[in-house]
Amino acid sequence: MGQNEHSLQKIREEFAKFEKTMEELYFLKLVAQDLKSFREMIKLKKYD
Repeated sequence: MGQNEHSLQKIREEFAKFEKTMEELYFLKLVAQDLKSFREMIKLKKYD
């Protein structure tokens, strides 16, 4: 039973790391979208 608990704990740790990575990727995606928006605004501002 100790081996099962150890394996389960390892799976939980890996899943927690995966969730954290997904949150970071989501954040980076939002940052990339904001940068694209700023780039578009700068283009528009130039012609105003």
